[in-house]
Amino acid sequence: MTKRISVLLLAAFVSSPALVRAQAAPRFEVASLKERDRNVPVGLVGMQETPGRLVNRCATLRSFIYYAYLRISSTPIEGLPNWANPPCSPIDTADTYEFQATLPVDATKDDVRLMLQAFLAERFKLMVHWETRTLPVYALVVASGGFKLKPTDPKDDKPRPRGALACPPDDPGCRIIAMGSVDLVQIAGALAFNVGRPVIDKTGLPGTYYFDVKYAGDNAPNSSLPSLVGALKEQFGLELKAETGPVEVLVIDRAEKPTPN
Repeated sequence: MTKRISVLLLAAFVSSPALVRAQAAPRFEVASLKERDRNVPVGLVGMQETPGRLVNRCATLRSFIYYAYLRISSTPIEGLPNWANPPCSPIDTADTYEFQATLPVDATKDDVRLMLQAFLAERFKLMVHWETRTLPVYALVVASGGFKLKPTDPKDDKPRPRGALACPPDDPGCRIIAMGSVDLVQIAGALAFNVGRPVIDKTGLPGTYYFDVKYAGDNAPNSSLPSLVGALKEQFGLELKAETGPVEVLVIDRAEKPTPN
């Protein structure tokens, strides 16, 4: 009887959903990480995606973490080591890496994120957890004059006319958020990156809307463009309200410098 119970327990353990998920976690087919060569120009900065391939010519631990874990660029990270976010300098290449990986061409974005999470756990010994904190945020709400956009379909977005995203002569350093047809959660995420704190969508509006906005830069007091606050209200019927709210914080428990291959 004892033997039979042990066999049944083993079978239940092997077939448990958690273990199956762990065994089925997607991984890169091939992945390479090596110290950046200062004699090779960086070119485009950031993760470059093509079907079946990821490349980052100047990767840092921070950039990896943002790509692997964060859907909203303003999500706070706590516990990053000092070496995790150096600049992509053409002279000093310390703690910046050239990263390349191949993966199935039909991999989804969620698959790729899981692959990179597994890679970071293996190569950087990265361990993280999430905590919910009450922090200053902005709530994205419908302004008093009402929402001004009609639903749009991303498939119907037309190429922007040439010069549509150019800044005016009186404000060459203007700010631009160009997204096309996206939902309000994505709009909130883009705004968060520009206002420096999390933005929570509280509009309650479903669907997707065309969202391109151009607003005055920080160093143009006489700009012909509106402020971000003005543009949101006048063009979209939206506003940002300062409040506090629950924010997911990514906490770094462990991270080590990798041994490049």
